[in-house]
Amino acid sequence: MLRQLASCILSFVLIAPVNAQGAPPVTLAGTQQYDLKATANGREYRLYVAPPVGYVKGDTTRYPVLYLLDGHFSFPAAVSAREYMGLFRELEDVIIVGVAAREYSFTSWFIDRWRDYTPSRDAATDSTFATQYKLAVETVRSGGGRDFLQALRNDLIPFIDTAYRTTGDRGLSGHSLGGLFTAYALFAAPDLFQRYGINSPSLWWKGSEMFATESAFAATHRALPKRVLLTVGANEGASMVPPMAKFAGVLGSRGYQGLVLDTVVFQGESHTSVGPAMMARTLRVLYGKRR
Repeated sequence: MLRQLASCILSFVLIAPVNAQGAPPVTLAGTQQYDLKATANGREYRLYVAPPVGYVKGDTTRYPVLYLLDGHFSFPAAVSAREYMGLFRELEDVIIVGVAAREYSFTSWFIDRWRDYTPSRDAATDSTFATQYKLAVETVRSGGGRDFLQALRNDLIPFIDTAYRTTGDRGLSGHSLGGLFTAYALFAAPDLFQRYGINSPSLWWKGSEMFATESAFAATHRALPKRVLLTVGANEGASMVPPMAKFAGVLGSRGYQGLVLDTVVFQGESHTSVGPAMMARTLRVLYGKRR
């Protein structure tokens, strides 16, 4: 008995980590990151890039690209989801690019996305949210969406097109304010992306102005040859769920030529818990192989 007890103790000592803090960090295999400053708005961004499996130097195959907003969160979720669905080749080959600020902290993340993902200035809402999150009022400034869109067009996308073998087939996906920006890009720059993941969009922004933006677009455009996914969590509340349903209804009723529209309400999911679910569904709807 004593011999068996000693053996168990020895086994525990041998497998227990000597210094957990000294263990090597986990990284996402096959991915790269780049830091660059956008001339369009003077901001520094970090790009996380995951080429598809089988992407090799010297090949001539070109690939579509999916750009993900809030890259610190969305990129690892997307890469993991793609790896899972890739077990049985359920997805098209696609280059995944996460777009984020160069460094992450909650404060900088909040301020940066509040600036970049809002298409218009709303000083009253800026002040309200600054107070709610205990941030300096002067640092929370909305309305940088147009400049960020130019940064994508003039700086970030050209960089990826130069560094990787891409096609002109691009997707954009965002959540919350990122979903608002993705909807904005659909109407403000319809030439730039072909596939859109509009997830839990903040359509409440500035008196629901995105509905007026869509209405103005519809007045001069009969065609919208895009694949669009609209999602929301069922538990996100009155400011999120009904507006998404209304927005989906408006888009579906226009009769836009070429528009392929999918909508999903994730039962039991909140504004944050919906993140992994919407990421997997975005990949499947926008890049799933058609059977």
